[in-house]
Amino acid sequence: MGKQNKSTAGSIRLRGSLTVEAAVVFPMVLFCVCLMMKRGIALYSCTVQLINSSEIWRDFHPAEEFRRLELLEELF
Repeated sequence: MGKQNKSTAGSIRLRGSLTVEAAVVFPMVLFCVCLMMKRGIALYSCTVQLINSSEIWRDFHPAEEFRRLELLEELF
């Protein structure tokens, strides 16, 4: 019985240390994920602003281009 008490006490210490490590590591991981999301959203908004300010995209209508190409294929 003495061995069971020692192993149980060791596993309790081990679980406790894992909890403490998780309490330290989890906020750091969460912070890194949030930072990456913030940077990604900022990059996306800059890209949208750049595309909206570019004149070449104003006259580009992909659906109409596709229909025109399909019509040309049917004619030839």
